[in-house]
Amino acid sequence: MFYSQFILAKKGPLGTIWIAAHLERKLRKNQVADTDIGDSVDSILSPEVPIALRLSSHLLLGVVRIYSRKVNYLFHDCSEALLKVKQAFRSTAVDLPPEESIAPYHSITLPETFHLDDFELPDTAIHG
Repeated sequence: MFYSQFILAKKGPLGTIWIAAHLERKLRKNQVADTDIGDSVDSILSPEVPIALRLSSHLLLGVVRIYSRKVNYLFHDCSEALLKVKQAFRSTAVDLPPEESIAPYHSITLPETFHLDDFELPDTAIHG
């Protein structure tokens, strides 16, 4: 045996990776989300104890399956967000009478000059 039993234990550093490689259907979403791909690949490429080449290939397969699942989850989340954005900004038919379809000029245009004295501002003392 070219590996430690602790490495592939269910709570071990590569346990989830091993489960993804061999029992992909039993992998839960939170296990996929909690798996750090970079750390897993580093521990496969530079293990604490020597591991067999066949075992490292199985573990890399597990990494690929977890990465694929993460990409799928991201795709579904982005698709759902895009759908909600499209629904929020969807144009709807507006029932306006023809004479109210154009806004008055003074309601949408700023005046040429601004006179601050025309505004009634509250008298508050500013302390610095």
